[in-house]
Amino acid sequence: MRYLKPFLLIAVISVFLGFGPKGKTFTKGISPGDLAPEIQLQGVDLSKDKYVLLQFWAAYDGESRKQNALLNNKISQSELDNLQIISISFDEKKSVFEQAVKADKLNASNQFNIETGKTSEIYKNYRLKNGFGNLLINPDGIIVARNLSPDQVIRMLTTKGA
Repeated sequence: MRYLKPFLLIAVISVFLGFGPKGKTFTKGISPGDLAPEIQLQGVDLSKDKYVLLQFWAAYDGESRKQNALLNNKISQSELDNLQIISISFDEKKSVFEQAVKADKLNASNQFNIETGKTSEIYKNYRLKNGFGNLLINPDGIIVARNLSPDQVIRMLTTKGA
């Protein structure tokens, strides 16, 4: 009887330690805390030591196009060296995409066009039927935030020391 209390204490501690964060698995999804669905784009080499801002847009969607231009232009002026921007357009006509990139004075090296538009895997995996936006993804592939303004992105990455 005198060893029962220490034994129970050790048993309870062992149970709690077994449920700890080691080996934590993340669910793939599109919400903060989820593991971002994989993206395969020709010519894209995602850096493993940087945050990634995925911006989804289309020239036919005026608000997403405006947000894409604002994000790309303002963030490029901030000189964040811990961020990689990937902007993905779902315009089905490449010429429309190219004209929008040129007119909005965007860096073409981080602008990508998915000509299959709404039927593409990326569109489906990121559930974009409810509208375009952006996701901030940490170097481990975990979504940190959604639909940030340029100022919010800059503030998050400079105050965290990310």
